[in-house]
Order: sequence, then C-alpha cells, then structure tokens
Amino acid sequence: MKKYAIFWGCMIPQRLPSVEIATRKVFEKLGLEIVEMEGYSCCPDPIVGRYMDRKTALAISARNLAIAEKKGLDTVVLCNGCYETLWEAREDLEDKEQRKEVNSVLSKIGRTYEGKNKVRHIVEVLGDDIGVSEIKKLVKNPIKAKLAVHYGCHLFRASEGEDMWRKPNQLTDLVAATGAQINRSKLDQICCGFPTSHVNEEYSMNSNLMPKMEAYQQMGTEGVVVCCPACNVQMEIGQMSLKKYGKKYSMPVFHLMELLALSFGVPPKELSLGVHRSPVQQLAERMV
Repeated sequence: MKKYAIFWGCMIPQRLPSVEIATRKVFEKLGLEIVEMEGYSCCPDPIVGRYMDRKTALAISARNLAIAEKKGLDTVVLCNGCYETLWEAREDLEDKEQRKEVNSVLSKIGRTYEGKNKVRHIVEVLGDDIGVSEIKKLVKNPIKAKLAVHYGCHLFRASEGEDMWRKPNQLTDLVAATGAQINRSKLDQICCGFPTSHVNEEYSMNSNLMPKMEAYQQMGTEGVVVCCPACNVQMEIGQMSLKKYGKKYSMPVFHLMELLALSFGVPPKELSLGVHRSPVQQLAERMV
C-alpha cells in the first residue's frame, strides 16, 4: 500500500471539510494510505506571507516540510496556493546558506529540514502514480454533466524543463475519466481573482470572475471543477458578491476529489456537500 503525507492546509478543514471526506473515500477506493502530518500549520499564504516577512514565512514552510520529511514521505497538497508556497520554499531551501539560516530557527523547536522530500500536487499523484486508465476502472457512476475545468494559477508552476501544461492537462484528463463532458473556454486559465479580491473586490469580480462565469453560462456548463479550495471559495462566494454588480449566477463549483468520489460510487449524502455555497449537492444528486 502506497503511503502519502497529506497537507490539508487551512481552507479544507475550516471551510470545505467535504474535500477531506472525499479524499479519504477516494484513497480508500484506490488502496492508498493517508499519513497525517500532525502539528502542521498554515503553509503560509503564498501571496501575503512572504511579502510581510520572507524569513519567517520560509521557516514556517520548512517546518511543515520537515514534518513529512521525518516520516520519509513527500508532501502532497490538495491546494494550489499551498503547492506554490511549499514548492517555492523547497526550491529556495536548496541554497545551503538559506537552509542553514532557517534550520537555526527550527532548532529552537527541535526541528530540522534536510531537503530530502518533494512537494507534489494531488493532481500529479493521481496522474503519475495511479494513472487515468486505473481511475477509469473504478468509475461506477459515470458523471452525466457538462463541466468546465478551472486550473488555478499555481497549478502551472513547473520545474525547469518541465512542460507547464503537464499538471493542468492531467487535471482535465482526470475529470474526463469520470465520464463528464468537458466544456472548454478561452478563459479556462484566467485567474479566479482570489488574490486581488483582498485589495480590490470590484476589480476581482468584474475583471476575473464575472467573465469566466459569463462564458461558462453561455456554453451551457452545468458545473466547474477546481483542484484548489481557495479557487473554490472565491468562485462560490464571488457568485454571491456579483449580485451587487447586477450579475446573477448559480454555478456549482466543486473540488476534483469530490467529483472522483461521486464517480467511484460514494453517495452524495456521505460527502457533506451541503457545506458548499453553490448548488453542488443538487448537481451531485442529479448527475450520478
């Protein structure tokens, strides 16, 4: 049985516990073991944290990485923001001087980071370690819906020489493996607007989210699949905020792991989909 140290991040436990439930169900179906990262903290936030205090942010990331490293496992994330933060931290800490400086901070709490593990997104774990063909074999309830795929900006983060579209294409393939019809748009790779919403909501809503929602609606899209809880929250709460600007949408937005769980035959009622602020539960009950 393959083991994975899962970094749940902040958004999933606090705002989208349905994603954790779905992940546990999917891992059980795949015969994979989740190893808890006891004592982990915020990654921290990839937009604000590093600009407020780079050294502190890097030390926090190193501490999180060290928890998985001590277990002899890679750090697997289900959030694009966490992926960006931890991936960049690992890259920065390849510099021996920076690692030495950070370890001097970690030594005060009995931790050390050696740079032995990797940071991996759940999309590439499923795509590389399991494979789309194996995912298809487990589909018991093919998804009968037209779905758009929102990649999220940080999923395009790639190592030198790596195709930046590798993970986004894997995400699309995984969604298609469930039987869903993919509705493609020229705006698929546009940011959801989550980062800018903290400083200029009107710009975020009207320049990022509204054009995407408008395109999805015009295409007859029935739901949007994301692989980032921050994108999920932005798209759901954002649809409510758009009413202030004269726009009304009711587009279900859910995480890849929820879609996979549904396609694997997990009943919607077992996933606590009611925590969503968009009509995910209604779509789930209809499309399976």
